[in-house]
Amino acid sequence: MGFRGDTAIWSLVTFLVFLYVLSKLAWVPLNQALDQREARIRQDIAAAESNRIKSEALLREYESRLAKVQDEVKEILAEARRDAEHTRQDILSAAQREADATRQRALAEIRQAKDVALAELFDFVSTNVLQAAERVLRRQLSGDDHERLVREALAELNLRRN
Repeated sequence: MGFRGDTAIWSLVTFLVFLYVLSKLAWVPLNQALDQREARIRQDIAAAESNRIKSEALLREYESRLAKVQDEVKEILAEARRDAEHTRQDILSAAQREADATRQRALAEIRQAKDVALAELFDFVSTNVLQAAERVLRRQLSGDDHERLVREALAELNLRRN
C-alpha cells in the first residue's frame, strides 16, 4: 500500500465534490431545520412565559375573588348572628310579656278569691254578730256569759274554717 498521487488527487476532488454537494443539499436544509427548531423553542419559551404571566394574573384574580367571597361569607355570618340575636330578643320579649300577663291574671284571680273570701267572712261574722246580739238582747250578760259567748263564737269560727 503505497502512496498513489492520482488516487490522492481523485480522493481530494471527490471529497471536495462531496463537501459541495453536501453543503448545497444537506447543510442548508439541516441549518434551516436547526434554525426553525431554535425559533420554535424560542416561541415556546415566549408562549410559556406569556402563559406564566397570565396564570399569575389569573391566580391573583382568583385570590382576590376568594378574598371577596370570604368577606361576603363573614358578612353573611355576621348578619345571621344579628338576626339570631334579634330573634332571641323577640322571643325573650314575648316570653316576658306572656309571663307578665300570666302574673297579672294570677294576681286578678287572687284578688277575686280574696274578695270572695272577705265577703264570705263578712257574711259569717255579721251572721254571728247578729246571733250574738240576739242572745244578748234576750238576756242580760254577766262577765262569765260574755267570755263564754266569745269562746263559742271563736269555736264556731274555727269549725267553719276547717
